[in-house]
Amino acid sequence: MARNRLEDRLKQNMMLFKPAIVLMNRLKYPQKFFLISLLFVLPLALVMNLLMSELNSRVEFTQKEIYGNAYLRPISQLWQYIPQRQLILQNQFYRNSQGASFIDRSEDRSDRLEISQSPQRELQDLQNAIEREFANLEKVDRRIGGIIQTGDKLKDMETLRQDLQKSTGLAEFRNQDLVLEKLDRLRAYVVDFSNLILDPDLDTFYLMDASAVKLPEMQKVLNKMMRTYREMTFAKETANEKKTLLISLLGSLDEYNNDLTANLERAFKNNRRGNLRNSLSGALHDFVSGVNEAIANTNQIVDKESQSTLAEGAYQQTIENTLKYSFTLSQQIFDRLDELLMYRIQAIEERKLFISLFVLIIFMAIAYLFVGFYLSVMRTVYQLDIASKLMTSGNAAEIELDSKDELSMVVRSFNKVAIALRESEEKYRSIFENSVDGIFQTSPEGKYLSVNLALARIYGYESVEQMVTQLVDVNTQLYVEPDRRQQFQALMDVNDTITNFESQVYRRDRSAIWISENVRVLRDEHGKILYYEGTVEDISQRKLAEIALEKANQQIIALNERLKQENLRMSSELEVTRKLQEMILPKDKELAMVIGLDIAGFMEPAAEVGGDYYDVLQQNGRIKIGIGDVTGHGLESGMLMIMVQTAVRTLLQNEEDDPVRFLDILNRTIYGNVQRMDSDKNLTLSLIDYDQGKLTLSGQHEEMIVVRKNGYLERFDTIDLGFPIGLEEEIGNFLAHKQIHLNSGDVVVLYTDGITEAENEARKLYGVDRLCEVICQNVDASAIAIRQAVIEDLRSHIGNQKIYDDITLLVLKQK
Repeated sequence: MARNRLEDRLKQNMMLFKPAIVLMNRLKYPQKFFLISLLFVLPLALVMNLLMSELNSRVEFTQKEIYGNAYLRPISQLWQYIPQRQLILQNQFYRNSQGASFIDRSEDRSDRLEISQSPQRELQDLQNAIEREFANLEKVDRRIGGIIQTGDKLKDMETLRQDLQKSTGLAEFRNQDLVLEKLDRLRAYVVDFSNLILDPDLDTFYLMDASAVKLPEMQKVLNKMMRTYREMTFAKETANEKKTLLISLLGSLDEYNNDLTANLERAFKNNRRGNLRNSLSGALHDFVSGVNEAIANTNQIVDKESQSTLAEGAYQQTIENTLKYSFTLSQQIFDRLDELLMYRIQAIEERKLFISLFVLIIFMAIAYLFVGFYLSVMRTVYQLDIASKLMTSGNAAEIELDSKDELSMVVRSFNKVAIALRESEEKYRSIFENSVDGIFQTSPEGKYLSVNLALARIYGYESVEQMVTQLVDVNTQLYVEPDRRQQFQALMDVNDTITNFESQVYRRDRSAIWISENVRVLRDEHGKILYYEGTVEDISQRKLAEIALEKANQQIIALNERLKQENLRMSSELEVTRKLQEMILPKDKELAMVIGLDIAGFMEPAAEVGGDYYDVLQQNGRIKIGIGDVTGHGLESGMLMIMVQTAVRTLLQNEEDDPVRFLDILNRTIYGNVQRMDSDKNLTLSLIDYDQGKLTLSGQHEEMIVVRKNGYLERFDTIDLGFPIGLEEEIGNFLAHKQIHLNSGDVVVLYTDGITEAENEARKLYGVDRLCEVICQNVDASAIAIRQAVIEDLRSHIGNQKIYDDITLLVLKQK
């Protein structure tokens, strides 16, 4: 049946691949190899062409960015010098307009470009610098202008340059805004054309964004702030519109500063060579510090009266220093961009070379293997012809082949068939004689026809001959149970095979062992039984182990029953203790009766009985609030918590009003009970006496959190106010108290470490800081709302993590 299915499947495959088979049958091996290789080479060549095209495209893209970066250098320098010239003309214009009464507070500056005491010389120096940078711009344009296509735009700049040379009048400083505007348009065109802000690598992308966008915009804002300040100084008053303009500029500068810092940090982190941070961090730090100082000074100018503003002599110096730092940072970024882009082009060229060499080596290897494959096939065909001749002569074992392809497998299969025929009898005899299991053949009447040595030794005989001679009837001599042989034969008549047939049998010395038999029956053509054959395994050790295991299981079952009864009793006791614990907790109606405080409490044990404690008691106008945490969980912890609550209520009933003496008496009482219980439990406990907005805090526990109505946070440490209860008999020397006054709307929160030490799935603690943050965010809410906010935030933090400690929270709010 299986063979027929295999033949049908083979015929289907033959029909499907019939054209290919016909073609291959008509070709010789070299032609077959050439055809198959050609089909592999064609798509590989196409992929290589596409890959090289992509790499060349990346080189062109990067080269275009290098051109744009080179063009931006002189533009950036022009933007540095033209506003400085414009500012000097503005200052001289204001000075001449007001006469000697106008004081230029910036004349003591010493870090301009080759500053001299003569404004005319400073103007001439700046004009020379501008001419030099225009010459550099023209030089760059002659080299790469045709690629970037800036010819017409540079002609416009040349016209403006000539106008700039003629604009020497003091009142013409405003005309230079057109030059700066044209310069910005040229910069924007170069950035767009050279794809400077479309770079695929994060480090170069953020560097280009800084040099082409962020820094130029910040330079514009700083220059405008300088001019606005000079106008305010000239007017000798701080007009509201000028203040508004400064505030607007201040916001833009702060936003650009934050973006620049964040983007450059991303560039540093994503720099694969790891050299950006060291080379740019110094200039970036100077610039950011200057910006922060400029922001601080501008805030002072905006906040002060107009007369005070005129006294800010260092403001202009700060702006100019910040501008100088910005241009220094720009030039360093240009340098680093050139390095990174050249490194990228070099890496791409190396990759192209590597791919070309790799493909060439692969092609050479294919050609080499092609020839070797052909020679190997022809050699195998020749050896197959020899093997077929030797097989007919019975000498198959003498053929040796070192190849492992399909044709050689056919030869080896022939050899294996011949060898297998010769070795099969030897293998069977070796298995029969050396098997660790007993092997036998018996007649239906119970006489052994053949056995191996292993079976003879299992039954205690020294040899096969001794066993066959002495053990002549298995029905009466072997089995311990008299009818076991009849049971065996009945099963064999029905099934013809039987496995794991276990019996107890006698050895030669009449000692009993356990055996397991796997047997089959052999019949003649009429169905008559000829003999039984099978194997025997000595399973005495396993059988004894099973018997011992059965006895152990019976004992375990009995112990489990006893344990189940004990667990039922313990569960009942724990349930009673838990009910008692819940019953003594303060009820909502009790909390609502407390005068002057809005109170909300929460407790959730981690086990059946928790070790946390909180209570709010009111006796004859006195209010006693307590919170504690017993070590551990379970019955002892729950009982200790109940004892503490009872002792606190008793002392309050006896009108013990001294907080130190109150805790001392409470500790003696609990210590005595702990010693009687022979327990190692103790607890941290803090008690609060409340009286008309005044809290008296005593005892050692977690911090007490106080959030005032205005959001001000206070945290009170209790480490020096007490000692763990029940740990030592005498703790009077460790006890103290402190007083806190509450105003209307103030919130007090008491908690156990089950909240602050709660972990999420990442093993991160909830923490006191997060608890304080949630309380501050909800300080205007009611005590119940604050409690709910904390619990919800805690559960959000914990997620699916198991809770390992009791969670207790008590919220007090002064009405």
